[in-house]
Amino acid sequence: MDDGALLTAFTNGNEKAFAELYKRRHLEIYRFILNFVHGDEDLASDMFQETFIKVHDNAHTLRDCASVRSWMYTIARNNCLNILKRQRRQTRLDEQQEDHEDEDQLPPDVALERNDMYKALDLAISELPDNQREAVILREFEGLSYAEIAEATATNVGIIRQRLWRAKQSLRTMLADRFDDTPAGGSE
Repeated sequence: MDDGALLTAFTNGNEKAFAELYKRRHLEIYRFILNFVHGDEDLASDMFQETFIKVHDNAHTLRDCASVRSWMYTIARNNCLNILKRQRRQTRLDEQQEDHEDEDQLPPDVALERNDMYKALDLAISELPDNQREAVILREFEGLSYAEIAEATATNVGIIRQRLWRAKQSLRTMLADRFDDTPAGGSE
């Protein structure tokens, strides 16, 4: 039986058909996942298990039984992408935590200046138009790529690039006095 027939048999109640599909495809799916996660065997094992759980639980949703193998690869790929995004975000949060720990060692005047700068930046971001603010938050704070932002906001990458460029220009203008070396009103 081909993969499609096995999946159909499984959805009709034949558990042995799923076992056969697993036996047939498990090595290639595992190798794919292992390569995708750059050789991290623990992570690959977790992703592999999650992939086959999703295949098992969602077998009834596949309409084209001729594409079982590519469907399984798609599930594996999406699982890997999701976990890598979560790890990237966690790494960014960990780095932010390290930055905060370093701030504890800063002289009080430097820490106060940095805190004021963060408040000014937060205020400036809040004053951006909604679509620009959304793009900045998704890119700079959530770590999404341009393509991911475009997909999440149902636009295209060109529009996202334009929104981010305009947002950065607006932020530069709003925060220019904070970074200007000359005192306001000329020289003293």
